[in-house]
Amino acid sequence: MGGSLNVNYSMMLKTKRILTASSKKNVTRKKILPLLLMRQRKDKVNGIETQFSDSHPPTPPRPRPFLHSGFPSEQTLSANNNDPESFHCAIGPVLAMAQLFGVLPVSGVCRSNPSQLKFAKFSFRTAYAVFINAMVLVVAVLAVIHMIRTLNSTTFEVKGGIASATAGAIFYGNSVIGLIIFFWLSPHWITLQRNWRSMEQFIDSNKVERPKLRWKFYAITASILLMALVEHILSIVVNTTKYDWSGSSENSTFQNFLQIYCTSSHAFILETLTYNFELGIFIFIASKLATFTWNFTDVFIMLVATGLAERYKTLNKEVIRSTSKHRTIDWCGLREDYAALSCMVKKADKNIAPIILLSFGNNLYFICLQLLNGLSKPENANILSDIYFFGSFMFLIGRTVVVTLLAARIYDQSKVILPLLYTCSASTYNVETERLIYLLTTDDIMLTGMRFFSITRNFMLAVAGAIVTYEVVLLQFNVSMNN
Repeated sequence: MGGSLNVNYSMMLKTKRILTASSKKNVTRKKILPLLLMRQRKDKVNGIETQFSDSHPPTPPRPRPFLHSGFPSEQTLSANNNDPESFHCAIGPVLAMAQLFGVLPVSGVCRSNPSQLKFAKFSFRTAYAVFINAMVLVVAVLAVIHMIRTLNSTTFEVKGGIASATAGAIFYGNSVIGLIIFFWLSPHWITLQRNWRSMEQFIDSNKVERPKLRWKFYAITASILLMALVEHILSIVVNTTKYDWSGSSENSTFQNFLQIYCTSSHAFILETLTYNFELGIFIFIASKLATFTWNFTDVFIMLVATGLAERYKTLNKEVIRSTSKHRTIDWCGLREDYAALSCMVKKADKNIAPIILLSFGNNLYFICLQLLNGLSKPENANILSDIYFFGSFMFLIGRTVVVTLLAARIYDQSKVILPLLYTCSASTYNVETERLIYLLTTDDIMLTGMRFFSITRNFMLAVAGAIVTYEVVLLQFNVSMNN
């Protein structure tokens, strides 16, 4: 009896040991299997990465001093001073022509190196710019005096009364403010151009294709200024219809032509001053200076915006070309290029934002004014005045649209490669790719009007809506006053 109990007890102990051992093996197996699977997965990924790195070895990070120690010095700039497609060299001839009209009195604009730019308070260029500004200022003061005298409630009851009361003050006041802003920009322009050249050298060190700027700048400047010249000649012809252009009478002299022109186009000045030949010469020259300043303000914005947008375009082409050929991309260098260019956009916007605000405000006023004059034309209008009105109005609309589209290209080009970054393969995606995506999606890379508005394609629709709104208000006010 006792023996059987001992046998049963020993068999139970053996069974218990076997079950305990099997349970321990199961637990150990449950712990070891995930570790083995994870190790196999890591080995597989490492094998893929090793294979990818062997076929397309990543470019090691290169030390690039631009983002770490600031902009290079003048000695660094002088090392690469023979790039005719750089922004400074491309815009130099345009600025040299503008200096004939007292705009941006900086010496060295046609030199090959921006380190040779200089601005002196006491120089011939500065004195000449101050003299030009003083000429336009005299006419602007006389126009403001005329506006103060004539602008009242009865002005809205007369067809063209608003234009005759305010157009001269706004036109010449805009020119004076524009010349003052360009004068203020002169010392800042030197620093801006040196930073711009440093940015170009920094991006070029990554072996990125350089944009072709010279002929684009010449085409933009020539097309806008030639159309402005034609528009201004038409305005002279419209204001001298009483002049005998056949040359068969005694009235066909330059003195009579000048008097007729000044009496018709600048009657607000003759309300305060008595006309003479010297005053006519002064008015004639001042009107040409103001006309050039008005048009060059838009041209200047176009050129700066084109220079920045073309840089973005070349960087985007490099990324698209590399991804299409399945080449390894140096995301670190690329992200630094985009960061440097974004920094340059902000520096340029900080300096030219007052010019942008002045340009759009002035264009908006004259678009509304010419549209109002076209909807309430005087009864004695002839075919020549209709041609001038239509041509001038279309030129003003077209110039404003071109300025908006060229400035909006900066924002558009800065977002071009985002779809490629979103579809980046896992084998090439890294922290630099993520930083580049964050930079392009969160940073506001655009030109602004002193932060009052940002220039994008949507902004053009907002301006069109504002023009329609103001025009309806003016027409309703004009009709109510007439009734």
